[in-house]
Amino acid sequence: MPDGLAAEQVLSRLDAPVLRIGAERTEWDCVRDDHAAMAAAGEWADLLEALRYTDQERVMASGGHRVAPLISEGMRARLSVAIAARNWTAARDELAALESLYERNQDDYCAAQVLAQGHIDLARARRMSVPEGQMSREIGAECTAHYDRAEALVTDFDPIEEMSPLLAATRYALLPGIEDGGSVCREWYEDWVDLDPEDAQAHAAHAVDMLPGWHGSLEGFEREARRAVRMTQGVTGKAAYAIYHITAVEVLGDLSPTVDLEYFCEAIADYQSATGCQQRANIAAHLLSNLALDYRKGGAETAWQLTKVRAALSDVLWNRLREVQMDCWTKGPESLAFAMAEVFGPALKRGARIVRRGEGLGTLVRRT
Repeated sequence: MPDGLAAEQVLSRLDAPVLRIGAERTEWDCVRDDHAAMAAAGEWADLLEALRYTDQERVMASGGHRVAPLISEGMRARLSVAIAARNWTAARDELAALESLYERNQDDYCAAQVLAQGHIDLARARRMSVPEGQMSREIGAECTAHYDRAEALVTDFDPIEEMSPLLAATRYALLPGIEDGGSVCREWYEDWVDLDPEDAQAHAAHAVDMLPGWHGSLEGFEREARRAVRMTQGVTGKAAYAIYHITAVEVLGDLSPTVDLEYFCEAIADYQSATGCQQRANIAAHLLSNLALDYRKGGAETAWQLTKVRAALSDVLWNRLREVQMDCWTKGPESLAFAMAEVFGPALKRGARIVRRGEGLGTLVRRT
Protein backbone atom coordinates (compact mmCIF):
# COMPACT_ATOMS: atom_id res chain seq x y z
CA MET A 1 0.00 0.00 0.00
CA PRO A 2 1.30 3.53 -0.77
CA ASP A 3 2.10 5.97 2.05
CA GLY A 4 2.40 3.14 4.57
CA LEU A 5 -1.36 2.77 5.02
CA ALA A 6 -2.89 -0.62 5.72
CA ALA A 7 -5.86 -1.73 3.62
CA GLU A 8 -8.02 -1.96 6.74
CA GLN A 9 -7.16 1.64 7.66
CA VAL A 10 -8.13 2.92 4.23
CA LEU A 11 -11.41 1.03 4.02
CA SER A 12 -12.39 2.10 7.54
CA ARG A 13 -12.26 5.71 6.31
CA LEU A 14 -14.59 5.07 3.36
CA ASP A 15 -17.94 6.77 4.05
CA ALA A 16 -19.24 6.67 0.47
CA PRO A 17 -21.95 4.09 -0.40
CA VAL A 18 -20.59 0.55 -0.78
CA LEU A 19 -22.91 -1.96 -2.48
CA ARG A 20 -22.46 -5.70 -2.85
CA ILE A 21 -24.18 -5.60 -6.25
CA GLY A 22 -24.76 -2.43 -8.24
CA ALA A 23 -28.14 -1.10 -9.27
CA GLU A 24 -27.38 -1.74 -12.95
CA ARG A 25 -26.86 -5.47 -12.51
CA THR A 26 -29.89 -5.67 -10.22
CA GLU A 27 -32.01 -4.03 -12.92
CA TRP A 28 -30.76 -6.49 -15.55
CA ASP A 29 -31.64 -9.42 -13.30
CA CYS A 30 -35.13 -8.02 -12.69
CA VAL A 31 -35.80 -7.58 -16.43
CA ARG A 32 -34.60 -11.12 -17.10
CA ASP A 33 -36.59 -12.60 -14.22
CA ASP A 34 -39.79 -10.72 -15.09
CA HIS A 35 -39.76 -12.10 -18.61
CA ALA A 36 -38.82 -15.56 -17.39
CA ALA A 37 -41.99 -15.44 -15.29
CA MET A 38 -43.99 -14.45 -18.36
CA ALA A 39 -42.52 -17.40 -20.24
CA ALA A 40 -43.42 -19.75 -17.40
CA ALA A 41 -46.99 -18.40 -17.61
CA GLY A 42 -47.09 -19.06 -21.36
CA GLU A 43 -47.38 -15.40 -22.37
CA TRP A 44 -45.44 -15.98 -25.59
CA ALA A 45 -47.30 -13.51 -27.83
CA ASP A 46 -46.61 -10.65 -25.42
CA LEU A 47 -43.00 -11.75 -25.07
CA LEU A 48 -42.42 -11.78 -28.82
CA GLU A 49 -43.98 -8.35 -29.15
CA ALA A 50 -41.84 -6.96 -26.34
CA LEU A 51 -38.73 -8.55 -27.81
CA ARG A 52 -39.37 -7.06 -31.25
CA TYR A 53 -40.11 -3.57 -29.89
CA THR A 54 -37.10 -3.35 -27.56
CA ASP A 55 -34.82 -4.74 -30.25
CA GLN A 56 -35.84 -2.48 -33.10
CA GLU A 57 -36.03 0.59 -30.84
CA ARG A 58 -32.63 -0.16 -29.25
CA VAL A 59 -34.17 0.17 -25.77
CA MET A 60 -31.40 0.50 -23.21
CA ALA A 61 -31.34 -0.52 -19.56
CA SER A 62 -28.98 1.04 -17.02
CA GLY A 63 -25.32 0.66 -17.79
CA GLY A 64 -25.90 0.60 -21.55
CA HIS A 65 -27.16 -2.99 -21.55
CA ARG A 66 -29.74 -3.65 -24.25
CA VAL A 67 -33.15 -4.81 -23.01
CA ALA A 68 -33.86 -7.16 -25.92
CA PRO A 69 -31.10 -9.69 -25.06
CA LEU A 70 -32.37 -9.72 -21.46
CA ILE A 71 -35.89 -10.53 -22.63
CA SER A 72 -34.52 -13.28 -24.86
CA GLU A 73 -32.56 -14.68 -21.91
CA GLY A 74 -35.75 -14.65 -19.85
CA MET A 75 -37.54 -16.58 -22.57
CA ARG A 76 -34.74 -19.18 -22.46
CA ALA A 77 -34.50 -19.23 -18.67
CA ARG A 78 -35.66 -22.81 -18.16
CA LEU A 79 -33.21 -23.99 -20.82
CA SER A 80 -30.42 -22.07 -19.06
CA VAL A 81 -31.28 -23.71 -15.72
CA ALA A 82 -31.10 -27.16 -17.30
CA ILE A 83 -27.79 -26.32 -18.98
CA ALA A 84 -26.31 -25.00 -15.73
CA ALA A 85 -27.29 -28.26 -14.03
CA ARG A 86 -25.84 -30.25 -16.95
CA ASN A 87 -29.18 -31.98 -17.25
CA TRP A 88 -28.92 -32.58 -20.96
CA THR A 89 -32.21 -34.45 -21.19
CA ALA A 90 -34.10 -31.57 -19.60
CA ALA A 91 -32.20 -29.11 -21.82
CA ARG A 92 -33.30 -30.95 -24.94
CA ASP A 93 -36.89 -30.93 -23.67
CA GLU A 94 -36.75 -27.18 -23.15
CA LEU A 95 -35.23 -26.73 -26.59
CA ALA A 96 -38.12 -28.76 -28.01
CA ALA A 97 -40.53 -26.31 -26.35
CA LEU A 98 -38.77 -23.42 -28.08
CA GLU A 99 -38.98 -25.35 -31.36
CA SER A 100 -42.74 -25.50 -30.82
CA LEU A 101 -42.81 -21.74 -30.26
CA TYR A 102 -40.98 -21.22 -33.53
CA GLU A 103 -43.27 -23.58 -35.43
CA ARG A 104 -46.21 -21.42 -34.37
CA ASN A 105 -44.39 -18.22 -35.42
CA GLN A 106 -42.21 -19.13 -38.38
CA ASP A 107 -42.50 -15.66 -39.93
CA ASP A 108 -41.30 -13.94 -36.76
CA TYR A 109 -37.55 -13.38 -36.58
CA CYS A 110 -37.82 -13.04 -32.79
CA ALA A 111 -39.03 -16.62 -32.42
CA ALA A 112 -36.18 -17.72 -34.67
CA GLN A 113 -33.66 -15.76 -32.61
CA VAL A 114 -34.76 -17.27 -29.30
CA LEU A 115 -34.57 -20.80 -30.71
CA ALA A 116 -31.28 -20.22 -32.54
CA GLN A 117 -29.64 -18.77 -29.44
CA GLY A 118 -30.91 -21.76 -27.47
CA HIS A 119 -29.20 -24.14 -29.88
CA ILE A 120 -25.98 -22.11 -29.63
CA ASP A 121 -26.15 -22.07 -25.82
CA LEU A 122 -26.57 -25.84 -25.67
CA ALA A 123 -23.80 -26.49 -28.21
CA ARG A 124 -21.36 -24.30 -26.24
CA ALA A 125 -22.28 -25.96 -22.97
CA ARG A 126 -21.81 -29.45 -24.40
CA ARG A 127 -18.38 -28.51 -25.74
CA MET A 128 -17.33 -27.00 -22.42
CA SER A 129 -18.55 -30.04 -20.49
CA VAL A 130 -15.88 -32.19 -22.11
CA PRO A 131 -12.20 -31.90 -21.08
CA GLU A 132 -9.96 -30.52 -23.82
CA GLY A 133 -8.92 -33.18 -26.28
CA GLN A 134 -11.57 -35.66 -25.13
CA MET A 135 -14.46 -34.68 -27.39
CA SER A 136 -16.28 -37.83 -28.47
CA ARG A 137 -17.62 -38.28 -31.97
CA GLU A 138 -21.16 -38.38 -30.58
CA ILE A 139 -20.92 -35.08 -28.71
CA GLY A 140 -19.07 -33.46 -31.61
CA ALA A 141 -21.88 -34.46 -33.97
CA GLU A 142 -24.46 -33.14 -31.51
CA CYS A 143 -22.73 -29.76 -31.28
CA THR A 144 -22.47 -29.55 -35.06
CA ALA A 145 -26.17 -30.32 -35.40
CA HIS A 146 -27.06 -27.54 -32.96
CA TYR A 147 -24.94 -25.00 -34.83
CA ASP A 148 -26.34 -26.14 -38.17
CA ARG A 149 -29.89 -25.69 -36.91
CA ALA A 150 -29.07 -22.26 -35.47
CA GLU A 151 -27.42 -21.17 -38.72
CA ALA A 152 -30.43 -22.28 -40.76
CA LEU A 153 -32.77 -20.34 -38.48
CA VAL A 154 -30.72 -17.15 -38.52
CA THR A 155 -30.07 -17.10 -42.26
CA ASP A 156 -33.80 -17.19 -42.97
CA PHE A 157 -33.85 -13.54 -41.85
CA ASP A 158 -31.61 -10.56 -42.62
CA PRO A 159 -30.59 -8.43 -39.60
CA ILE A 160 -30.42 -5.28 -41.71
CA GLU A 161 -33.86 -5.78 -43.24
CA GLU A 162 -35.35 -6.58 -39.84
CA MET A 163 -33.51 -3.62 -38.23
CA SER A 164 -32.42 -6.13 -35.59
CA PRO A 165 -29.18 -5.79 -33.60
CA LEU A 166 -30.35 -8.84 -31.64
CA LEU A 167 -30.42 -10.98 -34.78
CA ALA A 168 -27.00 -9.61 -35.80
CA ALA A 169 -25.63 -10.59 -32.38
CA THR A 170 -27.01 -14.12 -32.65
CA ARG A 171 -25.60 -14.52 -36.14
CA TYR A 172 -22.22 -13.38 -34.80
CA ALA A 173 -22.50 -15.99 -32.02
CA LEU A 174 -22.47 -18.68 -34.73
CA LEU A 175 -18.78 -18.07 -35.48
CA PRO A 176 -17.30 -20.78 -33.22
CA GLY A 177 -19.46 -23.41 -34.87
CA ILE A 178 -19.03 -22.68 -38.57
CA GLU A 179 -16.08 -23.39 -40.85
CA ASP A 180 -15.77 -19.96 -42.51
CA GLY A 181 -15.95 -17.91 -39.30
CA GLY A 182 -12.66 -16.16 -39.97
CA SER A 183 -13.83 -14.91 -43.37
CA VAL A 184 -17.19 -13.53 -42.25
CA CYS A 185 -16.50 -12.29 -38.72
CA ARG A 186 -15.55 -8.75 -39.76
CA GLU A 187 -18.54 -8.37 -42.06
CA TRP A 188 -20.98 -9.64 -39.44
CA TYR A 189 -19.38 -7.41 -36.81
CA GLU A 190 -19.77 -4.37 -39.06
CA ASP A 191 -23.46 -5.17 -39.57
CA TRP A 192 -23.96 -5.42 -35.80
CA VAL A 193 -22.19 -2.11 -35.18
CA ASP A 194 -24.04 -0.37 -38.01
CA LEU A 195 -27.33 -1.45 -36.45
CA ASP A 196 -26.37 -0.37 -32.93
CA PRO A 197 -23.10 1.57 -32.68
CA GLU A 198 -23.61 2.24 -28.95
CA ASP A 199 -23.73 -1.44 -27.94
CA ALA A 200 -20.51 -2.32 -26.14
CA GLN A 201 -21.26 -6.03 -26.47
CA ALA A 202 -20.55 -5.91 -30.20
CA HIS A 203 -17.02 -4.62 -29.58
CA ALA A 204 -16.39 -7.05 -26.71
CA ALA A 205 -17.49 -10.06 -28.77
CA HIS A 206 -15.36 -9.09 -31.75
CA ALA A 207 -12.38 -8.25 -29.54
CA VAL A 208 -12.23 -11.87 -28.37
CA ASP A 209 -12.24 -13.14 -31.94
CA MET A 210 -9.42 -10.75 -32.90
CA LEU A 211 -7.05 -12.10 -30.24
CA PRO A 212 -4.43 -14.79 -30.93
CA GLY A 213 -5.91 -18.26 -30.77
CA TRP A 214 -9.14 -17.21 -32.40
CA HIS A 215 -9.22 -15.33 -35.73
CA GLY A 216 -6.57 -12.69 -35.05
CA SER A 217 -3.14 -11.64 -33.79
CA LEU A 218 -1.89 -9.00 -31.39
CA GLU A 219 -1.06 -6.62 -34.23
CA GLY A 220 -4.38 -7.30 -35.90
CA PHE A 221 -6.17 -6.81 -32.58
CA GLU A 222 -4.73 -3.30 -32.27
CA ARG A 223 -5.77 -2.45 -35.83
CA GLU A 224 -9.30 -3.68 -35.17
CA ALA A 225 -9.51 -1.64 -31.95
CA ARG A 226 -8.53 1.53 -33.84
CA ARG A 227 -10.93 0.66 -36.62
CA ALA A 228 -13.74 0.24 -34.10
CA VAL A 229 -13.10 3.78 -32.89
CA ARG A 230 -13.33 5.11 -36.42
CA MET A 231 -16.65 3.32 -36.85
CA THR A 232 -18.22 4.71 -33.68
CA GLN A 233 -16.30 7.84 -32.69
CA GLY A 234 -19.18 10.14 -33.57
CA VAL A 235 -21.38 8.33 -31.04
CA THR A 236 -19.12 7.12 -28.21
CA GLY A 237 -15.76 8.80 -28.80
CA LYS A 238 -12.83 6.45 -28.17
CA ALA A 239 -14.88 4.12 -25.94
CA ALA A 240 -14.55 1.19 -28.35
CA TYR A 241 -10.76 1.18 -27.85
CA ALA A 242 -11.27 0.83 -24.09
CA ILE A 243 -13.77 -2.00 -24.57
CA TYR A 244 -11.32 -3.93 -26.75
CA HIS A 245 -8.52 -3.66 -24.22
CA ILE A 246 -10.74 -4.30 -21.19
CA THR A 247 -11.77 -7.50 -22.97
CA ALA A 248 -8.12 -8.36 -23.61
CA VAL A 249 -7.41 -8.08 -19.88
CA GLU A 250 -10.30 -10.44 -19.15
CA VAL A 251 -9.03 -13.01 -21.67
CA LEU A 252 -5.24 -12.64 -21.40
CA GLY A 253 -5.02 -11.57 -17.75
CA ASP A 254 -3.14 -8.40 -18.70
CA LEU A 255 -3.23 -5.52 -21.15
CA SER A 256 -2.24 -6.37 -24.68
CA PRO A 257 1.42 -5.43 -25.23
CA THR A 258 0.27 -3.42 -28.27
CA VAL A 259 -1.81 -0.99 -26.19
CA ASP A 260 -1.24 2.74 -26.56
CA LEU A 261 -1.51 3.56 -22.85
CA GLU A 262 -2.10 7.28 -23.25
CA TYR A 263 -4.82 6.66 -25.83
CA PHE A 264 -6.30 3.94 -23.60
CA CYS A 265 -6.57 6.30 -20.64
CA GLU A 266 -8.45 8.79 -22.82
CA ALA A 267 -10.68 5.96 -24.06
CA ILE A 268 -11.48 4.87 -20.48
CA ALA A 269 -12.98 8.32 -19.86
CA ASP A 270 -15.15 8.04 -22.99
CA TYR A 271 -16.15 4.50 -21.99
CA GLN A 272 -17.63 5.78 -18.74
CA SER A 273 -19.06 8.96 -20.25
CA ALA A 274 -20.94 6.95 -22.90
CA THR A 275 -23.39 5.74 -20.24
CA GLY A 276 -22.52 7.86 -17.20
CA CYS A 277 -23.25 4.79 -15.09
CA GLN A 278 -21.64 3.66 -11.88
CA GLN A 279 -20.98 0.15 -13.12
CA ARG A 280 -18.60 1.41 -15.80
CA ALA A 281 -17.03 3.84 -13.34
CA ASN A 282 -16.29 0.91 -11.01
CA ILE A 283 -14.95 -1.28 -13.83
CA ALA A 284 -12.65 1.55 -14.92
CA ALA A 285 -11.44 2.26 -11.37
CA HIS A 286 -10.78 -1.43 -10.69
CA LEU A 287 -8.78 -1.90 -13.87
CA LEU A 288 -6.76 1.30 -13.39
CA SER A 289 -6.06 0.38 -9.77
CA ASN A 290 -4.56 -2.96 -10.80
CA LEU A 291 -2.50 -1.32 -13.54
CA ALA A 292 -1.20 1.30 -11.11
CA LEU A 293 -0.18 -1.44 -8.67
CA ASP A 294 1.70 -3.29 -11.42
CA TYR A 295 3.46 -0.13 -12.62
CA ARG A 296 4.42 0.78 -9.05
CA LYS A 297 6.18 -2.56 -8.77
CA GLY A 298 8.12 -1.75 -11.95
CA GLY A 299 9.93 1.15 -10.28
CA ALA A 300 11.74 3.71 -12.43
CA GLU A 301 11.25 1.69 -15.61
CA THR A 302 7.47 2.15 -15.48
CA ALA A 303 7.31 5.63 -13.91
CA TRP A 304 5.83 7.23 -17.02
CA GLN A 305 3.14 4.55 -17.25
CA LEU A 306 2.32 4.98 -13.57
CA THR A 307 1.91 8.73 -14.03
CA LYS A 308 -0.59 8.25 -16.87
CA VAL A 309 -2.59 5.58 -15.06
CA ARG A 310 -2.65 7.51 -11.77
CA ALA A 311 -4.02 10.57 -13.57
CA ALA A 312 -6.78 8.46 -15.15
CA LEU A 313 -7.55 6.79 -11.81
CA SER A 314 -7.72 10.19 -10.11
CA ASP A 315 -10.18 11.41 -12.73
CA VAL A 316 -12.44 8.41 -12.16
CA LEU A 317 -12.41 8.67 -8.37
CA TRP A 318 -12.68 12.47 -8.10
CA ASN A 319 -15.15 13.04 -10.95
CA ARG A 320 -17.01 9.81 -11.84
CA LEU A 321 -17.27 7.25 -9.03
CA ARG A 322 -20.07 8.05 -6.56
CA GLU A 323 -20.57 4.58 -5.10
CA VAL A 324 -18.54 1.39 -4.83
CA GLN A 325 -20.01 -1.73 -6.44
CA MET A 326 -18.07 -4.67 -5.06
CA ASP A 327 -19.22 -7.06 -7.80
CA CYS A 328 -17.00 -5.03 -10.17
CA TRP A 329 -13.93 -5.30 -7.92
CA THR A 330 -13.13 -8.88 -8.83
CA LYS A 331 -9.72 -8.84 -7.11
CA GLY A 332 -11.36 -8.00 -3.80
CA PRO A 333 -11.20 -5.18 -1.26
CA GLU A 334 -7.41 -4.97 -1.39
CA SER A 335 -7.61 -3.56 -4.91
CA LEU A 336 -10.22 -1.05 -3.73
CA ALA A 337 -8.08 -0.01 -0.77
CA PHE A 338 -5.06 0.46 -3.03
CA ALA A 339 -7.04 2.71 -5.41
CA MET A 340 -8.30 4.89 -2.56
CA ALA A 341 -4.85 5.15 -0.99
CA GLU A 342 -3.20 5.89 -4.33
CA VAL A 343 -5.44 8.92 -4.93
CA PHE A 344 -6.41 10.06 -1.43
CA GLY A 345 -3.37 8.83 0.53
CA PRO A 346 -1.94 12.19 1.68
CA ALA A 347 -5.33 13.35 2.97
CA LEU A 348 -5.98 10.01 4.66
CA LYS A 349 -2.70 10.30 6.55
CA ARG A 350 -3.97 13.63 7.92
CA GLY A 351 -7.05 11.91 9.27
CA ALA A 352 -9.45 12.61 6.38
CA ARG A 353 -12.34 10.38 5.43
CA ILE A 354 -13.48 9.55 1.89
CA VAL A 355 -16.98 10.86 1.15
CA ARG A 356 -19.24 11.36 -1.81
CA ARG A 357 -18.76 14.82 -3.28
CA GLY A 358 -20.48 16.10 -6.42
CA GLU A 359 -20.18 13.58 -9.23
CA GLY A 360 -17.36 11.70 -7.55
CA LEU A 361 -15.53 11.19 -4.29
CA GLY A 362 -13.56 13.58 -2.13
CA THR A 363 -11.98 13.84 1.29
CA LEU A 364 -13.27 15.44 4.44
CA VAL A 365 -11.77 15.97 7.89
CA ARG A 366 -14.66 15.63 10.31
CA ARG A 367 -14.61 17.84 13.37
CA THR A 368 -14.92 16.03 16.68
